[in-house]
Amino acid sequence: MEIVFTPDSEFLKKLLPDNVIPFPVGEHMGERFYQQQLDHLGDCPGNKSTKKQRKRKMAWTDESKAQAVEMYTDAAPTPETSMEVVKEIAEELDESPNGVRMILTKAGVYVKKTPAKAATGGSGGGTAGTRVSKAAAIEGLTAAITDMGGTVDEEILGKLTGKAAMYFTTLLTPASESE
Repeated sequence: MEIVFTPDSEFLKKLLPDNVIPFPVGEHMGERFYQQQLDHLGDCPGNKSTKKQRKRKMAWTDESKAQAVEMYTDAAPTPETSMEVVKEIAEELDESPNGVRMILTKAGVYVKKTPAKAATGGSGGGTAGTRVSKAAAIEGLTAAITDMGGTVDEEILGKLTGKAAMYFTTLLTPASESE
């Protein structure tokens, strides 16, 4: 096999058979090339090796499940310490924390962390725990405005969001109770 680079026809006219470099042909040329890439880079085109794939761990056995549950219950976790206990067990068993948490949840012993009450958009509190529909929030705001003796403008109230209506209701309700 011969490889000839021909950028233009003028160059091609100047080529003599002595100037052509023969491409080495042999049984092991291709194999050697790919083997060198494998050795140096760890991969090559057409490599079907499973080396680079993530190694899967063995599935949980009944003994390892029982050990994880026993270690968890012996630690007497609280909602505040549950995540740390799971992480320690995962490190000891050489498993992922999510895998340990899954086993404990299926066994019915996992103590969930109690979620903190989230503030709603920095509104200052009062409306953090419950979901209320927009219509119900606007009805509450309308009632708070009429209790204060004000007039209700339905056009403006219709443009408010549910959160805004709940916020204004909480502002107006304590003010009307203190008078």
